[in-house]
This record gives sequence, structure tokens and C-alpha cells, in this order.
Amino acid sequence: MPSTETIQASSASAKEAAAALPPRPVKLTNVFVVQWGRTYAEALQKVCHQAFPEAEIRYCCSGSEALAAMRERPAELLLLSTTLPDIDGVDLLPKIAEEKLATRVLVALNHPGEFSLQTLRVARFDGLIDVLEEDAGALVRALQLVATGEPYISPSLRLHIIDRNPPGVLAQRLTAAELLVFSEIGDGSGNLEAAKRLSLSEATVQTHRRNIMRKLGITSSAKLVREAIRLGMVRITKDGTTIRSHLERRLVPLHNAKLIVQPLAEPST
Repeated sequence: MPSTETIQASSASAKEAAAALPPRPVKLTNVFVVQWGRTYAEALQKVCHQAFPEAEIRYCCSGSEALAAMRERPAELLLLSTTLPDIDGVDLLPKIAEEKLATRVLVALNHPGEFSLQTLRVARFDGLIDVLEEDAGALVRALQLVATGEPYISPSLRLHIIDRNPPGVLAQRLTAAELLVFSEIGDGSGNLEAAKRLSLSEATVQTHRRNIMRKLGITSSAKLVREAIRLGMVRITKDGTTIRSHLERRLVPLHNAKLIVQPLAEPST
């Protein structure tokens, strides 16, 4: 865990970093920090004040306290540590989503381990920051971006969470046909446009869209796009170009009409 001096960067440097990527203005009144250790929690609280000067920043130091506090008063933005004394922070994410205890969640990964990374690949969150690698300025940017509804993942974690996110993880929930449709509609494409690219009927794409949203717990087209980007199904560059996950390379015919998912080999180093 980094020292409190590391996370308590100067206000000037944090403001300069935030100015490098100015987010859309957003006003929050209720930000909640969940972090093991009072000293470190207070340090994160100060960084949150830099990001949202007018907001009330609460904190607690255990998972059980966090659930009780948010059930009493849900958070607009939650900064959630993965390291807690009574429960892995990642294990709180399903409860938070199910009970709608936070509008947006930024996960602070303290000790990147394979278990946490595997779980995070299918967990519901809005941003992920590696606090071992990034400074207070990056945390301010991440908080402000997530507050506006923009996704954020630390560069040090993208390889694990997005670039190596295997289609097999989603295949546990989606059929091969649904995976293909997901990769086509994940950039916001309409049913007709996706149907033409896949040589399917518009009604078939619509049916797959409904099934995808039901299986993944997605309630709107906007959330579907955000989830597709988070899971690495599509990427949208700065100039608006869509980069798809090329699932067609991972899907092979089986017994004529059926399809199976074939994972790609790990890249050589």
C-alpha cells in the first residue's frame, strides 16, 4: 500500500493533472470512500475534496460498515478499495449493484491479484484505478470522469481487464450468436445496421439484443454500450472509429449449424 504522502499530492499538481483532461462539469453532494485504515481513508477523502469541493465526503473502513451506511443513504459516487478487513471489496460489488447503493463506482485496486482481476472482468463498476501506480492527480481525473458517466481504467490494468478479457467469460452467460451481436451493437449501432453487417434479419438482432440485456442485467442502450466498452467487446477511438473484438475469428462452425467459442492463444512475449 502506498504511503499517505504519495496519495496526498499537492493541490496544485492535482489541479494541473485534472486540467490536462477536463471532464464535463458535474456537481455531486454525496461521495463515499471505503478504505481499510483511517489514515489512508482520510487521505483519499482529501483527494475526493479536490475533485468535488462542494460535496460531502464520507468514509468508513470496513465492508460491513459500508453496506450499512449506504443502505441508510446511497452514494452518488463510491470510491471502493479492494482491500478491507472483513471482506474483499470486489465481493461488495454485486450487493451494491443489486441494492442500488451507489449511482457510480470507482474501484481502487490496492493489491492486484489474479483472483481480483478475474472477478473484476465480470463485475459491474464504472472505473478502475491502480493506486499503486497512479498519483493523486490521476485519481482526481478518474473520479471526475466516472462522475460524468465516462469509463476509466488505469493503463497498468487495461491489459488484464480489457485486452485479455476472454470471450469465454462472457460465453458463460451468452450464446455464440449473442456474442457476435453484442460486438456489433456495442458501439450503439441500431438493429437494422447490425443486421446488415451480420446478414441477419432485424427481428433476429432485436431478439438477441433483448436476451443480452436481460442476461447481463442491462436496462438501457446507453448502458449496453458502456458495458461493451468495459468488457472489451468494442473500443471507440478519439476520432470515433469503432474497433471490434473480432469475435468472428474466435467462432468456428460445429456440426454445421452450431457454434462454439474458441479462445485465442496468449500473445508471445
